[in-house]
Amino acid sequence: MKASSLRTLFVFCALSAATSGQGLRPPPFATYTFGLSLNTGPNNQLFTLFTVKEFEGRTIQADPLTRDQFVLQAQGVVPSPANPEGINLFRKYDVRSCLAEGTDTSGRYLLDCEVFDRIWKLRFQEYPFRPVEGQHPGKGWAEEREAPSPRQLLLLTDYGMLHRSDLAKGENVFRLLHDVGDSAWVDNYRKGL
Repeated sequence: MKASSLRTLFVFCALSAATSGQGLRPPPFATYTFGLSLNTGPNNQLFTLFTVKEFEGRTIQADPLTRDQFVLQAQGVVPSPANPEGINLFRKYDVRSCLAEGTDTSGRYLLDCEVFDRIWKLRFQEYPFRPVEGQHPGKGWAEEREAPSPRQLLLLTDYGMLHRSDLAKGENVFRLLHDVGDSAWVDNYRKGL
């Protein structure tokens, strides 16, 4: 078929679709979201936070973030492709330990969230580093020495984490952060109810 015939056929199909109300679908594009992994990360973090780039439902890139970067981007203080509207995602998902306290908290932001001091407990029984003087991290929640048990992994599948190395992404990150602050959820994770 000649190039001019192909061009004519394409224009005809485009016009037919447009006049039938279907229109041409725009080409797919990549989206960004936040991610969290229980794998150790840069700067001796006992977990790793990410901005995750997805295309057609598949992760194509995951860039690590520091805890501080994550907190500021998730609050909408610092621009992020994973939070283009600049909303406070901690407020949206009711992650209370990441919200400023008081009666008038509008315009107030935190530089850190205590919930991140507990994330390591999902993976470890004992704090894996030598505590610095004055630090008392307590016991971890994992049923195995350095990994969640199969029962605990089953609970983590609700957040998209089928294996210890998997990422919780998007809304699941904030649901997990919320639940880590819920004593009933923690009791179930630690012992089962």
